[in-house]
Amino acid sequence: MKNKSKDMSYFDEQLKQLDKDIIWDEKRKSTLENKVLYSMNSNRYKSKPKLLTGLKYAMNIGIMVVLLLFGYYFVSNSIAHQSEEGLTGNEGNQTNHNPVIKDDDMQINNPKNDENQVEIHTGTSETVIRKVEGMDQEINVINYLIQPYGIAYKFDEAFGVPEVSNNKITYLTEYDYKITVEMIEHTNLEEAISIVKERFETEGYEEIYELESIPVEENGLIGKMQFFGDNPMKGFIAYEIEEHALVITFQYPIEGADAMNPILENLRQTINVQ
Repeated sequence: MKNKSKDMSYFDEQLKQLDKDIIWDEKRKSTLENKVLYSMNSNRYKSKPKLLTGLKYAMNIGIMVVLLLFGYYFVSNSIAHQSEEGLTGNEGNQTNHNPVIKDDDMQINNPKNDENQVEIHTGTSETVIRKVEGMDQEINVINYLIQPYGIAYKFDEAFGVPEVSNNKITYLTEYDYKITVEMIEHTNLEEAISIVKERFETEGYEEIYELESIPVEENGLIGKMQFFGDNPMKGFIAYEIEEHALVITFQYPIEGADAMNPILENLRQTINVQ
């Protein structure tokens, strides 16, 4: 019996100790929790270097792609630029059969030949305000340039495209309106006036108006003008330009004087030597 009691006492003690071991106090729980958290944090820090390594690898690939694209763009532009230069060089060797003056955007209407030493270059059109019979009117005029003398002027678009013959530039319209512009080479102003007067007398015209000087303020040139006859009205405008003379002859019906006088005045004011 004694042995049996001793055995039971021994087992009772063991069971009590096991019960104490199963039931943890707060201190022990806190200690175990801290150990678990520490272990988790250690594993997290160990995984970060792998993540950073992956990011660095992706960034390196992106930089390489950008550099490749930039190199392709640079090479493509270089090839395109060389191609354009080659085309420009080829164009420069070609003959231009429709010559155009690029500086002032004027087109040559007539080429030089044995009969004509002058070239008339037709430029752009523009609108001016002109007083006609006391009223302001919008008039379209065209820029012209006489080469090789470098004489520019503006004239009404309504007179159409001029004809060039025997070094004379002629504008014709209906109802006997006619304007002729010509250069008389190696001639001073007085000699040019004598030449024109002789022509008019040959045609049967008499001087019915006196020779008058043109105001220098109009265009900065020294010139004179005179009217002959009145049916149709005919006359001339002459300027001395260096060693040459510019002569403008005109004729129009007497009933068109009110409209023609402002046209001639505007023509005189726009003449200039380039």
